[in-house]
Amino acid sequence: MDSRPPVWDMAIHQSYAFNYLAFVHGESATMPFWAMSGYYPPFVHLLIALVWFVSRPDPQLATLANLPATVVLLWAVYELGAQLAGRTAGRWAALITAFTPYLIWMSRETILDYWLSAWVAASLVVLRRADGFLHRCRSFQLGIVMALGLLTKWLFAAFVIFPLLYVVIRQRVWQDATRLRNLVASLLIAAALAGIWYVPNLAGMLRFFRQKDAAGALEGEPPPLSFESFVYYLRLLEGYQLFALLFSFLMVSCAFVWRKRLIRDAGFLAVTISGAWLVLTVLRTKDPRYTMPLLGLLAILPGAWIQSWGNAWPAGACKMLLTATLVLQTYVINFGASWLPEAVVLAEGYTGSLRWDWNLYLQHYFHILGPPRLEDWRHGEILHKIARHAQYNGVSPSLGVAPDLPRFNANNFALSARLLGSTAPVSRLV
Repeated sequence: MDSRPPVWDMAIHQSYAFNYLAFVHGESATMPFWAMSGYYPPFVHLLIALVWFVSRPDPQLATLANLPATVVLLWAVYELGAQLAGRTAGRWAALITAFTPYLIWMSRETILDYWLSAWVAASLVVLRRADGFLHRCRSFQLGIVMALGLLTKWLFAAFVIFPLLYVVIRQRVWQDATRLRNLVASLLIAAALAGIWYVPNLAGMLRFFRQKDAAGALEGEPPPLSFESFVYYLRLLEGYQLFALLFSFLMVSCAFVWRKRLIRDAGFLAVTISGAWLVLTVLRTKDPRYTMPLLGLLAILPGAWIQSWGNAWPAGACKMLLTATLVLQTYVINFGASWLPEAVVLAEGYTGSLRWDWNLYLQHYFHILGPPRLEDWRHGEILHKIARHAQYNGVSPSLGVAPDLPRFNANNFALSARLLGSTAPVSRLV
């Protein structure tokens, strides 16, 4: 059991979930419904609120909102792998996705990008089933899934725009009235459903995006059109999302898949991955969680290569070795291994607010993600002491927090206050 409070964004999202829970209980009449999740779309916050509604508000229980996302993600990766390479490839792609270190870590956090990964993969499955917008029902389903993706995070658009364009151009949708009508209907459904939240929040979102861009510069992220920017996510893929062994296996798989043409519609997968990668590269604000939706798609490549091995005993031995490696790596990142170094750095990387290295493996992610720990950051003790002091002096309690540490900042203090039923406002002292 991990007793630590949620870190920055995770605490923010749980606090927003509290707004919806309070709304259900009739306690947030002064706040418009569309404003309860701040500048973030509300889907994940609503799910967390639902979990709390049927149980109780608790940071550990909040992560149960990710369980359906895991099911959707693994199903979608399997379906994509089966469509593009074969059922065996799909099964291995789903298995590799399930054992991807960064996805395992993030599945235990209340972060939007985990559900975003699920909706991106699901939208690609439905897009391919729509057969170039030939099927009306599938096109309508795509509109609904795209709306859910947009209501999870605005970044969803960066992952679907290029595969959409690929299908439209390849099928020459504009030359077929049926396909064109279905395309327009799909886009209108997505816009109408997502617009319920986006329209009233548009002005605030634009301000938020400008702040995020400025924050990227302040945090020392590389300029968009620099060499460091172009290798940034490649380094994060190797050093923090897959680690060296799985990354090397992916690179070898890419070579064999390309050489043997093991993917039936390689253009679709290539455009989807490279298009989103390019968009994220040119954004000034960068973070490994932004490329999470690509991890399941990348797993299709080693899945296709493994399928080509056949069933002879050498192939079986290699599959057993790969599975054992994935299981061992998963154990280490979940529970730790005292007999191994916490991290093995292959080469030092780019330094901004943090240093992003090329790593053989890690047992933790900057001591934020990793094995659970029993730690008491004394949030409750501090809040109770403030309440007693305010009551003694006959004033309203309030708290200003100067440190901005992962587990000791204004965001998780605000969440702790709500969990304890405190009405004390919490603000960050800059």
